[in-house]
Amino acid sequence: MSRREKRYEIDTIRTLQLGLDELDVLANCGDSLTFYVVPKVTLPIKCPYCGGEKANIHILRNRTLRDVLLDNKGMGKFIELHFQFKSYFCSNCQTTFTPNFCFAGPKSRMTRRFEDFLVREAMSNSLESVSKTTNGIVSAAAIKSVIDRWIQAKDATRLPRYTAQTLCLLSYQNVQSYGLLVLNVEDGQAYLVDVLPEISSEAIRATLRKFELHRIRQIVVDLTEVIWDVLAEMPPHIDCLVDPGFLYSLAREELYAVAQKDARWLPMNNKLEVIMTPRSKILATQQYTLSQTLNRRPHLAEMYNATDSLYTILSTGWSKQRLLDWASSICTYGPGPIVSIAQRLLICLPNITKYGQTNFSAMYFSSIGEQISRYIQQLRPCSAALEKARLLYLLAPDTIQSEDSSTQLLGISVTRIFDMLKEQKCRQERIF
Repeated sequence: MSRREKRYEIDTIRTLQLGLDELDVLANCGDSLTFYVVPKVTLPIKCPYCGGEKANIHILRNRTLRDVLLDNKGMGKFIELHFQFKSYFCSNCQTTFTPNFCFAGPKSRMTRRFEDFLVREAMSNSLESVSKTTNGIVSAAAIKSVIDRWIQAKDATRLPRYTAQTLCLLSYQNVQSYGLLVLNVEDGQAYLVDVLPEISSEAIRATLRKFELHRIRQIVVDLTEVIWDVLAEMPPHIDCLVDPGFLYSLAREELYAVAQKDARWLPMNNKLEVIMTPRSKILATQQYTLSQTLNRRPHLAEMYNATDSLYTILSTGWSKQRLLDWASSICTYGPGPIVSIAQRLLICLPNITKYGQTNFSAMYFSSIGEQISRYIQQLRPCSAALEKARLLYLLAPDTIQSEDSSTQLLGISVTRIFDMLKEQKCRQERIF
């Protein structure tokens, strides 16, 4: 022990209450919300560079760290740790070093336990709500920074290579822009492998580099241009498939935009909900609303009929010829906003035909994107990193596992994602 080291009187009861194995709480200091702590006296301090034990205290600094004490119900009491931070000088190799501790990062102003508490709370609440939970001790921006670092640490520990035979790159609407879901498809089931909160060419390329491309045989994509640009660089043995349900999703978006404008001042109740429902699913009580709305808005009627006819084709044994007939008719007589979608269908018809030769049903993958988008929009607004955490990491922390290159990666089942998002929404409704 150096001559500058001191022997402190330790409060054993408060040390047990604090529950950090590396720290002792000083007696006769602080109060119920303030703990003055020192490192526990264990083995001699060793230099990390030469292993020498002849180290003397070089600098003493005082740091204040935020921490939380959790009770049996998960409720937190927020406290401050006043920690005497020491750096040492090794007389053997003439270097200065600072010991690392598990309870907090080298330059952090909060303990890892407090960071984990913030991340867990943010899974079910907005960043602003979590900030209020801490009585304003930590701002929403600071919580976002904690989550971003947590995501980076998770990404750094994930396996560098994934194996799959069929991938699905599925865009979905999030609270900021459009994100990308990376699904592994096996035996007709979809499993979430990765989440890109924002779509960009570089992000997609970086994601695909994690896969063994020579094992991939098929990639199912939507009609997002940035995805097509990246797929043009893929090896020729990979077949590009298009779920025709994406075309229906595009048509519904155009229909919704027109309905919001044209039907805004109509007196019928729930008109938007009715307009967005296919005829085969219209209830008897909604028939009057639908007929009156379409009669009063001829342009909207054209849009609705075009979209509904595409839905009928896709939901009743679709084929290449039926889609071709629909697209040709729309290009000749159809409403303007739908014509561009019909033209895209004609361009992508070979890729849609390849999709039809598989055992996937129409609108299968597009419905996955719509469901996830709907649940995300129902959740409280959050950062892109938090959105990724909600969809993948904390929902299934051990989802990415592969023992060798021949093992297929499944990820987390999409149905489980839906169940957990529903649970989060119910939990939020109870809180708010």
